[in-house]
Amino acid sequence: MAYTGASPVNTGTDTTNDLTTDILLDVLQAFERKTRFKDLVRVDQLSGGASSGSFIVEGKEDTTDGALAAYTAGNQVSVSNGTVDEINVPLDRPQYESRRIDKWDEAVARYDVSGMNVRQLGARLANAVDRKIGSAIETSSLATGLVSNGNGTVVVNTALAGGAAAATTPEGLGKELIESIYAAVAAMKTNDVDEEVYVAMSPTNFQYLPQSLTIVDKDYTSMNGGLDIGDVKMVGGATVFTTNNMPSTAGLIALAFTSEAAGLVNLWDVQVDINTQPEFLNAKLINAYFSNGVKPLKPACAVSIKNV
Repeated sequence: MAYTGASPVNTGTDTTNDLTTDILLDVLQAFERKTRFKDLVRVDQLSGGASSGSFIVEGKEDTTDGALAAYTAGNQVSVSNGTVDEINVPLDRPQYESRRIDKWDEAVARYDVSGMNVRQLGARLANAVDRKIGSAIETSSLATGLVSNGNGTVVVNTALAGGAAAATTPEGLGKELIESIYAAVAAMKTNDVDEEVYVAMSPTNFQYLPQSLTIVDKDYTSMNGGLDIGDVKMVGGATVFTTNNMPSTAGLIALAFTSEAAGLVNLWDVQVDINTQPEFLNAKLINAYFSNGVKPLKPACAVSIKNV
């Protein structure tokens, strides 16, 4: 009888419940989700001896003439203080997942049992970190700025996919999305955010961008993607990418942000180790774990694009 996927490859998660391996003739390898957020935010790498990290947020003081003074010859200059804030980011307790592989079951299996479990655990935890960062970016877009830096921004467009007044064609949905991305970039520039801007969205929403035609038409752009490859590289000066790790907030279509939107304090990247357990007849115990902390940093550097 052909394998239908009804039986799990492994069952059990603790020392009283051995994992069992079905003896299968073939295995379909799962596609791994690509992590995107982690490489696009600020990172404070800890080497030990600390349970938290910190990021400095410089105060914004150039919007008014403020305390500018006129100098009088022979007088001592007046001294003022700069404005700055420090955001402390504590490490969360390590998060992990473990699996045990019976030596005999692995020996008679017709596929690489250890390799599959290592891939699964590594991808599972890496994407958990990515979703953690995506959530912090969204939180940043809803927050109030520190030391006179701008607040986060929410761009609402009910004509986006799923909105109350959603456009009725893929081309129309794409044009509405382009309009919203331009509004998001403009909001950041209004707050003097000049860093590189990224826009994250699901593949479902991204599909409308190339179908809007103007964003890939040679009369409007050059080498920015196309209908043939189903890609768009930039919109309004922002680099656009797809991710399956968007926050699940109702109505959220996209996140526009810079590296200053959130900060990651990292003690351990995702690590996977394999240990032999003699008390279980040399079964393999696979541990996957990480230790980090994430917080919003500069709300002015984050924008939520929503359809409600």
